[in-house]
Amino acid sequence: MIVVKFPSGNTIKSSVKVTFLSVFCVLLFNPVNSQHMDDFIEDDSFIIVEKPQKVYKGFYKNGKPYNGYFSKGNDEFPTVDYYENGEAKFQYSLDVYQMALGAETTEIEDLQEQEGEVMSEEDYEAYMKDVYKPKLNIKSVYQNGKIIDGYEYEELDSGIISRKIENKKVIAMHVDVFAIHYYQRNSVILRSDTIFIGSPTLAAVGDKLEVKMFNKSGNWVASYTINDKEIGSKYFITKGLENLPPNSTLYIYDQNEETYIYGTNGFKEYSSRLDIIDVAKIYFEKPEIFISQDIQNFFNDFIEASINEIKREKDTRLKEPEIWRGYVTTGDDGRIESGIRFIEKKENSFYIEYKEGSEVKNEEVNLINFQKVFKEHMNLKREN
Repeated sequence: MIVVKFPSGNTIKSSVKVTFLSVFCVLLFNPVNSQHMDDFIEDDSFIIVEKPQKVYKGFYKNGKPYNGYFSKGNDEFPTVDYYENGEAKFQYSLDVYQMALGAETTEIEDLQEQEGEVMSEEDYEAYMKDVYKPKLNIKSVYQNGKIIDGYEYEELDSGIISRKIENKKVIAMHVDVFAIHYYQRNSVILRSDTIFIGSPTLAAVGDKLEVKMFNKSGNWVASYTINDKEIGSKYFITKGLENLPPNSTLYIYDQNEETYIYGTNGFKEYSSRLDIIDVAKIYFEKPEIFISQDIQNFFNDFIEASINEIKREKDTRLKEPEIWRGYVTTGDDGRIESGIRFIEKKENSFYIEYKEGSEVKNEEVNLINFQKVFKEHMNLKREN
């Protein structure tokens, strides 16, 4: 047996010395080297379904996540980023809808004797802890620090916004709202050339309100149904302002030096203010996004405008349009039946009042002075 002497006078077997040197080399050249071994975290507050472990470790380098698992968000809804060599590779999360309904929690079963054995107190505590841990079953993919497939999350004071992404494109948004003894999910989903707006939680209790948004003749239309019965439509007209939809009530106005028309049809048994997301309010405040003809571009802009609307104070009132150009109703053929409308031509400008499909008044006026005429007309309409 060979013995090696150290300066201190102690002795050690050569085989042990070789082992010691090997471990030293591993620590020296490991990406998370010996100088950073104390700079790591351990987390056992969640379970990644794809990679179940008792404890998840994350190692830092120069104070930044480098290798392993790093939790963010709150304890009830954590998301976990997985890093390799300083680059975020994956995000693990749970389905908010499932979480709210309790589907991610395994039921407590078989706590009684099994095969003549009783669960020890230590085993019972470990079991109970695992039962109520968030089960992260959604895997999202990062590229250059951005999610390209999966979900992006944004926490609100009383809820969570989830954007679903496929092939670098947003294809859905879910808004989950929480309060004491209350939960509701609202969804905006892009399928082919149609945007669907609905609430699975309302549908589950028998009130299936669904809105379908699509482009027709260059303008966006929102069709409303309750329990699959059509109750009305809304029109967001930015092109072909002379081609008015039939049997509709229409407001004509200017915003940011452009002319727009907002109209409704139906809603006889229901209020036209019935909405999951207030599309009309978005249109009045951001009408320019409705000019786009490309469904993906429009969807992206509509999602961001919806999120901004959700974040606003509930009591924030809708601002009136900058300039009014008219209020009219149409008949079966789309011709004006009643109302008032400002007409502007090269040689002059004037307004026309309509009643029972006929022109009853035609007077010359400029656009500024028409604002007073319009308000007087609307006040008389409200009084009658």
